[in-house]
Amino acid sequence: MSAMMSYIAFKSLRVCSDGLYSPYYHTKWDEVYVPALGRLTYSLCTDSLDGEQGVYAATVGDAWRYMEKDCRLFLVTPDPDAETEVGTKGWRTTCALVIGEVPSLHDAASLILASHQAGYPQVNDILRWARFVLAPRTGLTVRELVEQSVEVRRMIRAAAYATIRVVCSDHTVSVTGSTPIRIVAGDKRPVLVGQPCLKTHFRRGRFERTLSTTLCIEVGEDWPPLKSLCQTS
Repeated sequence: MSAMMSYIAFKSLRVCSDGLYSPYYHTKWDEVYVPALGRLTYSLCTDSLDGEQGVYAATVGDAWRYMEKDCRLFLVTPDPDAETEVGTKGWRTTCALVIGEVPSLHDAASLILASHQAGYPQVNDILRWARFVLAPRTGLTVRELVEQSVEVRRMIRAAAYATIRVVCSDHTVSVTGSTPIRIVAGDKRPVLVGQPCLKTHFRRGRFERTLSTTLCIEVGEDWPPLKSLCQTS
């Protein structure tokens, strides 16, 4: 996965025995030959960008939110000949191409930054993320990194998204920007733990219910994407 491309972005795709599928609509991607890559890869096309049509891709955090069973993280790019709308966090296009599965955050960031330096335009927030991933931070512990970096906390919360739907009565509890993060031993991937509960109070002649929670995200200090960020030199 070394070919430099424009507007490299992230997308979660379901890996099945007969190919790749978009997890949300279960749309199968077509196998195609891409001269720029010099090999076969996968592509998905739509007729137009009318309404909400199009193939979407965005930041690693947004892509992680669609990680479901059998899904993996891929790098994708718009077909150069396709109609594409580019925003600060991602794009939508009439035809997207798979560059390859993300081998590591560092490799993905290196490809994005190298493509930018070679003159290929990139998505603003994704380029900023790539620079963050590759920034020197030798000697910083995982706990210090999580405590100091908003970007890392966003990454952890996004990775935990697939485990966040916990239903209590008619309330749905989910991860927010303030959900606590707890570092634990091991390589545990981010997961939501704890239990929400409803408390009933009698106040001013009527019963009132309030939702309280001990929910937090647990992540292992040796979780590879997190640990690798402390090894950048």
